Amino acid sequence: MKTNNNQRGFIIKIILLIVAIIALKYFFHFDIIEWIKSPKVQETIKPFVTILKNIYDWLDNFVRGIIHK
Repeated sequence: MKTNNNQRGFIIKIILLIVAIIALKYFFHFDIIEWIKSPKVQETIKPFVTILKNIYDWLDNFVRGIIHK
């Protein structure tokens, strides 16, 4: 299977991200999942999550309206 450079670069970036998360946990004892679950972070990202959910709902309704015409 032939892949272009864009696909290969994307896969390498994902692998590097996973390795970086593992290194944070192993060397610095920093658990990114627990950090994201913390109340302070949840309070900070909640408005962005709400906006993304609203955009998704609007797009979903828009596409369903086009399909069901």
